[in-house]
Amino acid sequence: MLIKRIKVRNFKTYLNLDLDLSVDEERPIILIGGVNGGGKTTLFESIYGALYGLQIHTAKQFKELLNAGSLGAEDEKITLELHFTGRVLNEEQQYVLTRSYMLNPAGNPVENVKLNMNGTIFQYGTATPPAQRAEQEAQVNKIIKANLPQELSRYFLFDAMEAGSLLKEDQLNRVIKENIENVMGFNKYMQLAKSSESLYQSMTAQRLEVEIEKKEYVELVEQKKAKEAELAGLELQLQDSLQYSVASKELYDNLKSGLNQETTIKNKIEQTKNQIDSIHKKEDIFRNELDSFVKDFEINVCLPKLTEAIKNEVSLILKTKNEKLQQSNSNVNPEQIEAISATILHFLTQKKLLLKEISLSDMVDYVIASTSNSNTHDEYDFLDFSEVKALEELLNLKTSNSFPSLNQQQVDLNLGLNQVSGLEYQIEQMKAQIAGRDYTLLKAYEENEANIKNFEIKIGEIKLEIGKIAKKLHQFDIQISQEPDPKYDTLGRLKGFFEDVANQLLKVKKQQIELKMKQDLNINLTAYRDVIDRVELSENLANLTFKIFHKAGNEIYLNQLNTASKQIVVQVLLKSLHEFGDYDPPVMIDTVMGVLDETSRATVMENYFPELSHQTLLLSSDSEIRPGSDFDKIEPFVSKAYTLQRDRENQHTDIVTGYFGKILNN
Repeated sequence: MLIKRIKVRNFKTYLNLDLDLSVDEERPIILIGGVNGGGKTTLFESIYGALYGLQIHTAKQFKELLNAGSLGAEDEKITLELHFTGRVLNEEQQYVLTRSYMLNPAGNPVENVKLNMNGTIFQYGTATPPAQRAEQEAQVNKIIKANLPQELSRYFLFDAMEAGSLLKEDQLNRVIKENIENVMGFNKYMQLAKSSESLYQSMTAQRLEVEIEKKEYVELVEQKKAKEAELAGLELQLQDSLQYSVASKELYDNLKSGLNQETTIKNKIEQTKNQIDSIHKKEDIFRNELDSFVKDFEINVCLPKLTEAIKNEVSLILKTKNEKLQQSNSNVNPEQIEAISATILHFLTQKKLLLKEISLSDMVDYVIASTSNSNTHDEYDFLDFSEVKALEELLNLKTSNSFPSLNQQQVDLNLGLNQVSGLEYQIEQMKAQIAGRDYTLLKAYEENEANIKNFEIKIGEIKLEIGKIAKKLHQFDIQISQEPDPKYDTLGRLKGFFEDVANQLLKVKKQQIELKMKQDLNINLTAYRDVIDRVELSENLANLTFKIFHKAGNEIYLNQLNTASKQIVVQVLLKSLHEFGDYDPPVMIDTVMGVLDETSRATVMENYFPELSHQTLLLSSDSEIRPGSDFDKIEPFVSKAYTLQRDRENQHTDIVTGYFGKILNN
């Protein structure tokens, strides 16, 4: 199948679109660029809607899809026209498929469909008589199904970002299994096997001669059907739970992070309160030290200033007194005189030889005066020994002026006190931030995770019960009539036959898929580039598994891959299925890079997109395939390049040739 052209009128952002999508054999890519909201996804929906129809059931839905620029015009009608080619019995056919939608006079939406196949017209609409419509619609659907069945379209027409989200959690193997079963056409054989088994059981029940056996057999068959129905229901619930898990995982993580953040905010509130308390404690310390400074102000401030003022005079007095002492006949210095006098005074006091009290300083002065033989006049003779000692201590006085330290404390304290009101406001803001949060989804998500485990357990139990019932059914002694019944015998072997056919087809194609995927993964899976030794598919569709192995021999577990690597794995698988599957449709990818990192993007552009299909439509923003270096890498494989430009004033999208101003080289 090849898409040649798409024409769109009055659909969403497109007022009148006519786009040539034909490709050269050696250049299979159509590159369509546009900013977010420019119409890329609408173009994707236009092609999908042209193939399978739009879901318009009410006037409101019609008006929501109608281009706003066409409102008030005479022809308020949505038209999607797709030109494509496809092979039927190895003969190429040309198709033009047109779907139009409008409101009838009663205000109800009506649809008209027309398919032109090489001049043969198939046409039906809402007003077509039921029998004629059923016939014509069946022909149209048959032709579309022959080219690309709707159930397979999601494997070839997909949004890379949404495809990446499907690969979260442990669903990668399931996605791979679905791809292989559907695209390779194996499902139809499995369905035939189930139908054969059901028919065989029904005919067996009819052949039972003993009514009791027949009744028991029928009851077992009904039990088996009931268990299978229950199994199908549980698998559907499991699928819904898995989808809920995928859809809610990011919100759950955010809420979980919010719960942790709430704890962090509460800790921050405590820290801020402690910071305010610390400021107030510093204020108390400052006040106490200031009181102490004021009390000792004379000693620590005034006395040092006084000493500085009279320092020279005191030094002169002490120098004169020392010189007088040196002129004395005594060889004993004043300190020794003081020590001896103190000893004598102590002795006289103990012996009670003193008639009245004598001070130590008077005794020292007397000794010094009596031992001095100098007749030089001493102008400081009025100073006694204790006063001279006091002057010496005054000069040697060690004081500490704590004012500079207190001054700096006051500056720091003022800064801290100025912050208190702001810190208190922060506390109120943080309290408001954690107020009123709803964490009920956390419980719902965790209950859903528990349900997934319960469903898996129940599914395993029911499968065991179905197996037991199947064994009982095979134990019945079926009385067959004397005449052989080839039809019945053949029917009994059909289930195994169809299962064998599906498994044999898988064996035939699995080596090709394994080899192709190994080659492509070694190129495109950057996290394990050139180190993948083999890819293994199982040989049984009933328990289909997919594994990747490192050159070192260990398995590379799919669930351990990051989201970008999982996206690469699935895209590589799609490429292999496209090459070896039963259908040959074009591939159309929206948001082409999905979650890929820088290295993976470059690899995919150079090695994946050019070889993906005989026709690949890439819908990209300029942040995905960048007009600079990225465009140059992919340009040799591009047949046509367009840019979607949104006209906000007139509410429609225009198409210009080239990719964000980059024109293809011929």
